Amino acid sequence: MNKIFNHSCEDMFEIPDKSVSLMVTSPPYNIDIQYGHKWENGKQVESKGVKYSDNLEENAYRAMLSRVIEETKRVLKDDGQIWFNIKNRYDKGVIIPPFWIMDFFKDMYLKNIIIWNFDWGGATSKRFCSRYEYVFFFTKQKEKYTFNLDDVKIPALNYRPDRYKSQLKNPTDVWKISMVSGNSPERTDHPAQYPEELIERIIKVGTNPGDLVLDPFMGSGTTAAVAKKLGRQYVGYELEPEYIKIAEERLKNGTPTLF
Repeated sequence: MNKIFNHSCEDMFEIPDKSVSLMVTSPPYNIDIQYGHKWENGKQVESKGVKYSDNLEENAYRAMLSRVIEETKRVLKDDGQIWFNIKNRYDKGVIIPPFWIMDFFKDMYLKNIIIWNFDWGGATSKRFCSRYEYVFFFTKQKEKYTFNLDDVKIPALNYRPDRYKSQLKNPTDVWKISMVSGNSPERTDHPAQYPEELIERIIKVGTNPGDLVLDPFMGSGTTAAVAKKLGRQYVGYELEPEYIKIAEERLKNGTPTLF
């Protein structure tokens, strides 16, 4: 399909039933951050790019995600899968874990909760700094689904030829992958861009060449760019025309990769 649509992903009428092999996305976190501004020492010092506030009323936020997930299930193949990136929220002095999201997947099978660990982020003074997010991995069927483990194995640190046939091992469910820094070759003007390396592992393990990958919150086009590089098809939705332009530029020219 290879298309990014400029409207809400709550209605994916362009996508036929049971045509998508994998959905991977990182939705708005609803953490009341003013995106599109540059801040220093608590003060806004620069204003450029798209501005939006991530602060829906909670019931409206969850209802929106529920509709998107139901549409995803409609377009997902019977052996399809969903990878859903979300994080803790900190509200009124209390951490709120995102495990409520599992209520939307009671008809699917939870295979992993991936801990995406990174090495930098916001600072705190009265609690430990947060350096991880979650990626929930669900499948439509209990046993029948694509899982190309050999394509994503990593070097073993304690390899012993007398005990193991290969120097490669399963990556486990804790992934240490750096966030996209300001000087990264893949950096765009999108304020909440996730790394290609994270999406590469998911698409490699969960799809085969030619499969269709969906991202309902396409943003700067990371999912589409990685899908294209790996010989998969992509389809997605994005409300901001400026972000679609960024994604189209990445798809046209490609971006250097570090992996």
